[in-house]
Amino acid sequence: MADALENDAFTDGLEAAKAGSPAGTHEATDGPQASAAEGSLPPAPDGGAGAEGAGAGGGPAPTKVAFVRDYCVRARGASCERCVLACPVGAIAFDEDGNASVDGDACTNCGICLGICDGFSSTRVTMADLYERLRRIALRGEDVVLTCKENVFPGLEPAANVVVLPCLATLSPEFWTLALAENIPVKVACDLSYCADCDRAGEVAETLYSHAIETAEKWTRKRVGFIDTIPEKEQFIKDLANPVGVDRRSAFTNLVGDVGDIASGKRRLRNSEVLHQFYERRERARALTRLNLGDAPDVDFVPEGQVKKTLMPKRQLLLQAIERDPSIAKRVNVALPRIDCERCENALACVGACPTGALSPLPEPGCVQLDARHCIGCGLCVDACPHEAIELVATTAEAFLGEDKEQS
Repeated sequence: MADALENDAFTDGLEAAKAGSPAGTHEATDGPQASAAEGSLPPAPDGGAGAEGAGAGGGPAPTKVAFVRDYCVRARGASCERCVLACPVGAIAFDEDGNASVDGDACTNCGICLGICDGFSSTRVTMADLYERLRRIALRGEDVVLTCKENVFPGLEPAANVVVLPCLATLSPEFWTLALAENIPVKVACDLSYCADCDRAGEVAETLYSHAIETAEKWTRKRVGFIDTIPEKEQFIKDLANPVGVDRRSAFTNLVGDVGDIASGKRRLRNSEVLHQFYERRERARALTRLNLGDAPDVDFVPEGQVKKTLMPKRQLLLQAIERDPSIAKRVNVALPRIDCERCENALACVGACPTGALSPLPEPGCVQLDARHCIGCGLCVDACPHEAIELVATTAEAFLGEDKEQS
């Protein structure tokens, strides 16, 4: 049986869009045409002098994308190749063991692979950290504006509520869904026409971020906002003379606060490059720690008789969104294994094949149990069962609602 991911309609559409749509003729999907979804990860620091640029010093270019084997179904024997199809420059390849590698010389650090698959992560900041940035902006009472690097021209200084990404396609449908479920006021600011000529991500990016936003809007029944211009930093005197979005009393209060910050040096500190670099180093250290990319030994201990469970990051985002708004679940289509216990002979091949630990043996012989929240519908258990006792069936994420809330 083919991998369930290969049968995904979006994968088929992505392959067709990448292979068939000539430059300049790609049609945008229905919806606002003036902007694109923002939220992708900023490029990581190069990590040392002389590292900037492809092949600096005669060696391979520094890679800012890490491959996380535990999150890749290809490494467990699946035939999934979503990341290869999505990469606009063909920088991703697999070895005989199914491990992915990124060609640092070819990679443009667009971040598309991060949005398409959990098996890739930035070495600078995780999606969880990025989402916390959005929440912090929203908690300040501001709109979160997302844009991409292609839309930020020299001399433009985006406002503090603007998140600039290498490419909008870095964000997955699950990321957008959680933002909408939490009522974060998200707006996209970019010129859609730049996608066709983008050297970083190419036309495929438009297909990906359009799909991500439309899917999230369908699941949540809410809308991502679109604006024509990127908010810029403004002199605070302007805010008092012509306040936008606030009354004059609020504008004057903000002015007094700014004057106090200037007098105390806080404004200079807040806007200093040194402080921004500090935050970048701190987030990068967090990302490296979470990815186990440091010098600490990799400890993988699971008590005897138990199954290691891996909750995929995108699934965790989706579960959080459903927790905020349970009505989302009925609109999210998923594929889950159905086990015929009469045919099951406890070979447990399915348990060994499951990449997330969603399947585990029951205390008494006769069948196995499924943790739907951890299952990603990859279909590896179907192929592994020697008795053909498992089949994938279409259902909705409502199957997650009856599961234990505990996540490992």
